[in-house]
Amino acid sequence: MKTKFWLMAFLCIGLCTQGISAQNAKSILDKTAAKLNKGGMQASFELTTFKGTAQQGTVNGKINVQGNKLLIDAPEMGIWYDGKTQWTLMKANNEVNISTPEGEEAQPMNPYVFVNLYKKGYNLSLKDATYQGNVCHEVRMLAQNAQAPIQEMLITISKTTYLPQSIRIRQGKNAWTRIRISNLSIGKHWKDEHFRFNEQEHPEAEVIDLR
Repeated sequence: MKTKFWLMAFLCIGLCTQGISAQNAKSILDKTAAKLNKGGMQASFELTTFKGTAQQGTVNGKINVQGNKLLIDAPEMGIWYDGKTQWTLMKANNEVNISTPEGEEAQPMNPYVFVNLYKKGYNLSLKDATYQGNVCHEVRMLAQNAQAPIQEMLITISKTTYLPQSIRIRQGKNAWTRIRISNLSIGKHWKDEHFRFNEQEHPEAEVIDLR
């Protein structure tokens, strides 16, 4: 009887602790989302892809985000997404692919997608983590649906500014993308044209419409 009592006690403590961790994680993400939703965002990034723990490649560039609109400028490519249409410029062969990713297809493109995702469909947990010598919050988002395009996100958030420092995204079983963020500024405002490919600026580009 005593053994059962202690097992039940530890189980209750464990469940309560998980609940508090999830509440704290949501509170932190609420503060982060409130800051990031104040207009557009501009940042420099270092994006590294992994298969398991094996590094596959790294790309550096700049990113602008405003709502569900996105602009990425990297040495190898440029991406414009106006919330409906996506233009991808492959700079090596000066080729532009036009597509219309829908719903969940567009999620992995935007590293700040967690601002909208965390409120539903994900289990949240929280712990401390050290990033570039500073102790930060690390929020883990784990998908409740095994078919979700983003299965897991680990978001490192500054304890002083509540802005994200690093975002790790897992798709599938072991395909990870790590995005390290620097020079982040918020409260930007751009016209819709900022997130659309301008053919006049790339007159020699071959346009391939995949819609």
